[in-house]
Amino acid sequence: MNLTAAIGDTYIEMRSSLLSIFRQVNIPEEECKDLVQEVFVRLLRIDTLHIETIRGITFTIAMRIRTDYLRRRAFLHKLYSNAATADIYDAGYDDTSFDAKEIAEAEREIVGSMTATNRRIYELSRFEEKNYHEIADIMDMSYRAVESRVYRTRMEVRGGIRKLFGT
Repeated sequence: MNLTAAIGDTYIEMRSSLLSIFRQVNIPEEECKDLVQEVFVRLLRIDTLHIETIRGITFTIAMRIRTDYLRRRAFLHKLYSNAATADIYDAGYDDTSFDAKEIAEAEREIVGSMTATNRRIYELSRFEEKNYHEIADIMDMSYRAVESRVYRTRMEVRGGIRKLFGT
């Protein structure tokens, strides 16, 4: 049996298995058929192919083509979603009078209305850039208590800013 005939027999034998390999990852039916054909085109290009190894190499090629297809699809999805996101931000924000200074002032106001302990913990975390361990030592509190208070105060500040600026 010559190599081309063996590849033809393998095509008949493995076609449905290869289609299912591509269908598993929700590739459209027509593209699945194209990818199966690509597997056998690549198989025909191999010079040093042995009849005993055709099935294994066919499966390996199919898995690599599937991986390449998924990577390409993910890349295109990321590319288009980044472009769409940029369009949304470009089109949706026209007010240039709003600036970071206003947000900083609002943040200071919100922090000023907190309890003394929460205010001090937030200031150490946000403005003095201390980590949780350093804050716990300074405030003589447990690490978990500091972690919890930082989380709650950040949520309080974000909520206050959303209320003020309607975002």
